[in-house]
Amino acid sequence: MEPFDRILLPDRWRRAMPVVIAFCVLGVAALGWWYAGARTAGQLDASIGDPLIAGGQNYEEPLWLLTAPGSPPGLLLGMVILVFAARRTGRRPVVVLAIAGPVLAALIVEFVLKPIIDRTHYGSLALPSGHANSIAAQITVFMIGFVAVGLPRRTWVRRLLVLLAGCVVVGVCGAMVSLERHYATDTAAGILVGIAVVGAVALGLDAWTRRSLFRSAEYGLPGHAGGG
Repeated sequence: MEPFDRILLPDRWRRAMPVVIAFCVLGVAALGWWYAGARTAGQLDASIGDPLIAGGQNYEEPLWLLTAPGSPPGLLLGMVILVFAARRTGRRPVVVLAIAGPVLAALIVEFVLKPIIDRTHYGSLALPSGHANSIAAQITVFMIGFVAVGLPRRTWVRRLLVLLAGCVVVGVCGAMVSLERHYATDTAAGILVGIAVVGAVALGLDAWTRRSLFRSAEYGLPGHAGGG
């Protein structure tokens, strides 16, 4: 059995993660190709965004509050909470994942994908959405770091937290569209990037840890997987 405090992904999740990452990468590539250089909403964006914009005209303040978890301060707070939870539960690699995953995802969105795709919304680079990317990255850390290994232990609590996490993602993305800060497809791309980057970081961390454990076991060094 792999050590709970050293390995992030159980076998079933580790086998599924490359498929999930490939799906996300293909999705971002397709959206990026389709909307490259676009300056207006597409038909899909209009069909989703117009009702949200019309419905949110009198609720700007609550909508801005909904976007907070995906903002830079919200990302920082989320990372602090995830690191604290990781230390409390003995999930040491989650500490690294909670910092490296979301930060790397944000850097890729802002400095690589947005300039390359060059889709704008009212003059600002928009695809993928940074807010959607940030909240998706945080939720993916939570799913990999805790839900994947059965934390919290009570099933109903775990399911409730997953449901709430999904609602937060939908809330952030819907609010950004309703406030006319992004098109719907911008937020979809942001979610896909967040999932893919955090998933890739998790696989990389586990590969490095397994190599270290194998070498420790081979040479009888401290850190043997069978040790206490």
